[in-house]
Amino acid sequence: MKIRPRHWRIVSQSVFLIIFLGLFFSLSVSRVPGALASAMLALDPLTAVSTALADWTIPRWSWVGLIVLILTAVLGRVFCGWVCPLGTLQHLMSWIAGPNKRKRAKINRYRPYFALKYIVLLVLLGLAALGSNHTGWLDPIPLLHRAFAAGVRPLWMGTAVPAGWIAFALLVAILLLSAWMPRFFCRVLCPLGALLGLFARLAPFRIRRLEDSCTGCTLCVLPCQGADEPLGDHRVSECHVCLNCLEVCSEKSLFYRTAGEADVVSPMPDLDVGRRRFLLTAAATAVVAPVLQVAGGGFKGSSHDAIRPPGALDEEAFLSRCITCGACSASCPTGVIASDFGKTGLGGLFTPVLNMRHGWCEPSCIRCGEVCPTSALTLLEPEAKQTIGKPAEVTIGTAFMDRGRCLPWAMNTPCIVCEEMCPTSPKAIEFESVQSEDREGKTITLQRPVIIPEFCTGCGLCENRCPVGGQAAIRVSSVGESRDPKNQMLQRVIVGAET
Repeated sequence: MKIRPRHWRIVSQSVFLIIFLGLFFSLSVSRVPGALASAMLALDPLTAVSTALADWTIPRWSWVGLIVLILTAVLGRVFCGWVCPLGTLQHLMSWIAGPNKRKRAKINRYRPYFALKYIVLLVLLGLAALGSNHTGWLDPIPLLHRAFAAGVRPLWMGTAVPAGWIAFALLVAILLLSAWMPRFFCRVLCPLGALLGLFARLAPFRIRRLEDSCTGCTLCVLPCQGADEPLGDHRVSECHVCLNCLEVCSEKSLFYRTAGEADVVSPMPDLDVGRRRFLLTAAATAVVAPVLQVAGGGFKGSSHDAIRPPGALDEEAFLSRCITCGACSASCPTGVIASDFGKTGLGGLFTPVLNMRHGWCEPSCIRCGEVCPTSALTLLEPEAKQTIGKPAEVTIGTAFMDRGRCLPWAMNTPCIVCEEMCPTSPKAIEFESVQSEDREGKTITLQRPVIIPEFCTGCGLCENRCPVGGQAAIRVSSVGESRDPKNQMLQRVIVGAET
């Protein structure tokens, strides 16, 4: 059997999909370097561009994504057709669905609404420039990564949350739409595809057609993945370089190469993003940005119930860098990191927060900072989180006792679990001994727990192991987190009021 370009493309897609899955599962393997485990996320040029706009910096390893832009400007959207794992899954779904030729010929024609992805890109980049980086919501690499991290992995850990179901449902919807229209998401909504499409317009390598031998049979339209119409004025910004058209052309009139003398060199096609659409995009950005800020995004801090992972930047910088990829939650050995839905508002949707009923922050663990592709979580030294004879350098919050739910305080029932579990030295929980009567009227000595805030790191082990059902009697708040001086000041006010 003769090996055709399509076969090489299928091999490439399969290899990169396997690499994506392998690296995803390696996130929780501490022996695998964090930069390697999140390497697929570093390949994403939209992450580099949006973070540069939002925070005026390019995170470590994200410069690799800029190389993808350079290759796109030379070879076209090869990343979409040969590398992108979400594109591969859509390609597979459309192949399984396999509509008949008549339907495929109709559905593979370019439609004006395909330009919507450029509007999506402009809105997301506009929001990033205003400090609200939400490209991860629709960027295909973080989107797929988040679907596995928040929607699949928690299933076998028993830590599923609503945000995970939403992330996974979005992936399922994209795949189902691909069964109706090949690569629907790529054609209509993908902001990364739009960014690469802009650079692909510069590519000298593209699909070329020999006018003398072309019969206009439209066979090339049937297997086209991008609806880029290789038969007419080829829309190079839509072409995924899948090379299917080369294989089905009976006259061998199509080639992937630089321009030759006999080629039909198609003019640059319009992007269908005119002045009116640009003004609508600008207006949409101007409306969405303040809505996200009021709803909990932008420059507005999160609620005190939202505990960020250790090493998180201050809230403004954190939201400008976090791409909601879920790498931190997938790497967490205890499953305490989850995607948020509600605590930080619409602007914080899918950002990582700690759910202490699902796990706790291990004092010696810094894995989430190792794998974060944008440095929204900075890499810490293990000692920075530990209280050994002195307060820890890095704290993520402070535990507070709900005396109305605590067994020794509310029900005169002995319980010392929280103090036993506290990993700090000296312990952040001490006992207050009191004489009391039990339910039978007998006098007993009760050990009632009291928080010592200056030694608490907010690890949440006490909350996780609290035997009180439902809401724990001892709960961690973001008050006292070292990343926010204002929140530290608030802690001093609260502690001063209690004393």
